[in-house]
Amino acid sequence: MQRFFEDFESIQQFTLSLDYHQGKLECMHCLKNDQFVSHGIVFKQRSIDIKTPIGKRLFCSNRYNRSGCGRTFQLYVASEIPSFQYGAAQLFIFLASLLTNITITQSYQRATGQFEPRNAWRWLNKLMFKLPDYRSFLKTRADSLSMCFISRTKQLQHLLPTLTRLITKADGCPCSDYQYTEQKPFF
Repeated sequence: MQRFFEDFESIQQFTLSLDYHQGKLECMHCLKNDQFVSHGIVFKQRSIDIKTPIGKRLFCSNRYNRSGCGRTFQLYVASEIPSFQYGAAQLFIFLASLLTNITITQSYQRATGQFEPRNAWRWLNKLMFKLPDYRSFLKTRADSLSMCFISRTKQLQHLLPTLTRLITKADGCPCSDYQYTEQKPFF
C-alpha cells in the first residue's frame, strides 16, 4: 500500500477513490482489500494557532457488515516524517550542514534554531540505525563508498559517504525522495 504521497491534494484524491483502488490496496494484517474507509485528517501543530494537514487515516473497517480487522493506517505527505516534530526540510539542513564539516551541535542549531544539542545526538543515532536501509536504497556496499571524511566521531565517518550519495542522487530533498520512492519513513 502506498503510504507517502507528493502533496496533500494527491492524498485527498486517493482517499476519495478508494473503491477504484480496491485491487491495489491490501491490509497488511488481515489481507483484505475492499474494507478501507477514509477516517480523518492528520495535522501537525506548527504554532499555537496554526495546524497544517500532513496526511489522512484509513480504517480497515469491521463495522456495518464489513469484515476488516479494525486497524488504522496513516498516509503522509512525503515532506513530513512520521512521528517527528520537524519536517524533512529541517533534517536536510542538518544533513547538509554535517557534510560541510560543521559540528553536530552547530548543524542541529542551524536546522532547528534550538540551542539544546541533546536531540542532535538522537538524530545521529537514528541515522546510524537506518544506515543499512539507505545503502540498500542506493544499492551500494559500505566498501564501495570510497570517499574519506575526516571527522571527530566514528559515526560520521561511516555515515557521511552514504549521506553524500543520498543527497547527490535526489532531485530535491533526499529525505522526501527516500520516503516517496521507498514508501518507508526516513527515520
